Amino acid sequence: MLVSGLADAYADRLFAAQDATDDILAFRAGLAVRSAALTQVFAVVRGELTLVTEAVEVPLAEYGQLKVEDFMVSLYNDHTVQRVRLVLADGTRVLAHPVVGEAIGFLRSA
Repeated sequence: MLVSGLADAYADRLFAAQDATDDILAFRAGLAVRSAALTQVFAVVRGELTLVTEAVEVPLAEYGQLKVEDFMVSLYNDHTVQRVRLVLADGTRVLAHPVVGEAIGFLRSA
């Protein structure tokens, strides 16, 4: 949530650094149109989408990709690890870290 808030605030800083428009809402909408991930981050900050921490099952075929810490946790928690997920409007869940990372990458290039 903190990183989402910081990304949201960075969009405001980008607005302050430009001279193309004096309408912050239009500027933010323009950013959101260009990045689906940023749209989701903005929605999290507005409280329209939710972040949840929940157990995610790790298939045995993916065990080799786990960090040692996650591997140990999964052994004691029925092959699951805790992950932060974003609950979308339709109820589906996606991993939050890649979404936030993509939004930050977009803001860096904007």
